[in-house]
Amino acid sequence: MSIGLPVYNGDKYLRLALDSLLAQDYENFELIICDNASEDVSADICAQYARQDPRIRFHRNKTNIGAARNFNRVFQLSSGKYFMWASHDDLWEPSYVTKCVKHLEQDDNLVLCSSDIRFIHENGGEIAADELRRILVEYNRLNTYSMPLRQRVSELTRVLNWYAVYGVIRSDALRQTHLFRSAFGSDVMLLMELLIWGQTLILPELLFFYRLIPKTASTQMQDISGIVSARSELRPYTQLAMQLLETIETAALSSDVRIDLREDLLNNVSCKNARWSNQIIAENPSIFEGTASYLAHAALRALFTPQLAPSQRA
Repeated sequence: MSIGLPVYNGDKYLRLALDSLLAQDYENFELIICDNASEDVSADICAQYARQDPRIRFHRNKTNIGAARNFNRVFQLSSGKYFMWASHDDLWEPSYVTKCVKHLEQDDNLVLCSSDIRFIHENGGEIAADELRRILVEYNRLNTYSMPLRQRVSELTRVLNWYAVYGVIRSDALRQTHLFRSAFGSDVMLLMELLIWGQTLILPELLFFYRLIPKTASTQMQDISGIVSARSELRPYTQLAMQLLETIETAALSSDVRIDLREDLLNNVSCKNARWSNQIIAENPSIFEGTASYLAHAALRALFTPQLAPSQRA
């Protein structure tokens, strides 16, 4: 079992995260840390912990290579049968890894196992249900256990806000993916690739504590790429939908299956997932200005599938 912790300027919460990870009751794991040229004392903290615990392998990048490449690097340096990404500001119950690995060992159809999430403030206090609904509205649990391929891939785009990528994942399945890309929603693209390979299981226990620190799309893109002038935030949800379509079209699946997956994705982002479709409309005002509401669905489909005949977009 390998745990990968990429960190950049995370000294505020880093010790808490490291203590939580090192307290896992799973007996055999390595913790790989890659510091992304932090400007605070993150590297010093990591080096101190590495001297004290032989399970830690610490690496420091000479320059900031962007969050996506740093996330990928901790996996590429790993050797475990299973792998888990850990954020420098999150927390876990001691049994988190053990329980996730147990289910992966019992069912070869699973590629990822995680748990329900307790969302916490920056100060560590639990976010109340009413406040959480105001912040997130909802989040995608992505529990696709026992679902066939088409249903589980469709589940990915049914609801916004994804956190399952922080679950325990089969390393062999991860090696079949593109890992994280320097793009908005790269975690969603990765999850789609994993769902093509197998099922995900979300345990109905609050074992994972996610520190909810809201970021704009612009800030996310700067973190992902390491480039201050990153401009993919101009149409983030439009571009993400296009990338997911490309993921489907290039997957090693039959043409009939790809058609079904594409159809479900288009229906979700253009109609069923109202929050996503509204985001796309807001990102493309020149296309939708003056379009009657009853024609918006067809216009959204046409935006993503210009190569299709009008009858195929309806």
